[in-house]
Amino acid sequence: MDEKSSYPRFPKVSFGQALGIGLAAGFAGVAALTVSNKLEQLITHRPNSYVPGHTTGNLLGLSRDRHPDVLNHFHHWGTGIIAGPVRALMSYYGIIGPFASYVFTFIRLGLDQTLENTAGTSAPPWTWPINEQVIDLLHKGIYALVTGYITDRLVRGVTYFNNSDW
Repeated sequence: MDEKSSYPRFPKVSFGQALGIGLAAGFAGVAALTVSNKLEQLITHRPNSYVPGHTTGNLLGLSRDRHPDVLNHFHHWGTGIIAGPVRALMSYYGIIGPFASYVFTFIRLGLDQTLENTAGTSAPPWTWPINEQVIDLLHKGIYALVTGYITDRLVRGVTYFNNSDW
């Protein structure tokens, strides 16, 4: 145990296992993001955004108008799964808890923005309408919390809600 906390000082798994856990956690995080997105759309009646699909189409040199739903899913699931190991490495090196997931939210947002701006399909988020900023941060935050909870639990053995210090 660390002197400053009741959490394990060392990871419970190897570096390679942590990366594998990150891939799976990223998958679970995207599943949560997808569910939250669809629930939010039921409430707000906001249509699907095809910026992710256009981004993938532009980056792969494909027509952005062919198979827009497939390209959207490819972008969301691909970037979410690829980002998962980053959060697992945070857990592996002891950067844990909700604050680490808060930081990871912006890492995930930065990944999307880098791809979208490289592909010429988006503008910087601070130029978006405020409601779009709120929605994107909400869904990326849900992704980050789910991904972080899983990696912290499986890589470090951290339990968020069963702490004997309470």
